[in-house]
Amino acid sequence: MAADITAHGGVFHTGQRVKDLAEVGHFPLVLLDVGPTEFLAIGGKRLPGRYSRALRRYRYGPGAAKADFLVTGPIPWTNPLVGQAGTVHLGGTHADIVRQETATAAGRCVDDPFVLVVDPAITDPSRAVPGKRPVWAYAHVPHGDTRDPVDLIRHRIEAYAPGFTDTIIASRGLSAAQYETYNPNYVGGDITSGAMTLRQSLARPTARWDPYTTPLPGVFLCSAATPPGPSVHGMCGHLAALSALRRHHGIRTPPSLTPDFADGPPKAQGKHPCNTPSSSMGTGTYPYPLRVEGAR
Repeated sequence: MAADITAHGGVFHTGQRVKDLAEVGHFPLVLLDVGPTEFLAIGGKRLPGRYSRALRRYRYGPGAAKADFLVTGPIPWTNPLVGQAGTVHLGGTHADIVRQETATAAGRCVDDPFVLVVDPAITDPSRAVPGKRPVWAYAHVPHGDTRDPVDLIRHRIEAYAPGFTDTIIASRGLSAAQYETYNPNYVGGDITSGAMTLRQSLARPTARWDPYTTPLPGVFLCSAATPPGPSVHGMCGHLAALSALRRHHGIRTPPSLTPDFADGPPKAQGKHPCNTPSSSMGTGTYPYPLRVEGAR
């Protein structure tokens, strides 16, 4: 995608935080992948009072706390079939998950939180080298939780994979509170950009006919704080882009995103469709890849 944007004249600027809309004021069209709190910070007095008050009423949900591990080999799951999955959800029974998530949403800490575990080398063997393998995981924790999650997450994995602790070479944690420091959009560690209450599922971030628009001409929101919300990956940005094209350029028929392969579709590489090498342990949502020489 980056190569395609560059080929069409696009330019990327990374490692630079925008603190004021004036920094991008010379662009006629701006799409902001930020939540309400950060939009208030960079929008400042440009935002009308009524709209600002509505954004301040926006509610955030529980946090996420992440742990990175460098291990010597695959996770020793008690059930070998679990080891065939690149992503594993640890929650226990349905009743366990209801108890865990209800307590966490209410701001109470539990010793057995819901944990999502990722072993990237399962689907992309190039992510590991002999004796070194990245594993990362995050736990659902109360909003703003300050606890280091490494032991909490390690114990949860150990319960389903006895011996996991013995495979750990290095580890580090990122608490929910630190998540917000890393990225101000993750308020209280909420990586979903807002609580998924009934109201905020329907009117996100505020009640507007077109939720991607803002009172500022040419400025649109495209984060998970807009419909359809988190976990529907890419759709917030896609729908915001369609809104911007329609309102700013008068384009009502969405352009085709189908690649035009003059010589037919590209041939598959390797045995697995996810075999493209990567240099990060996680995704854009979960920061700080654990970098150790000889491992990716």
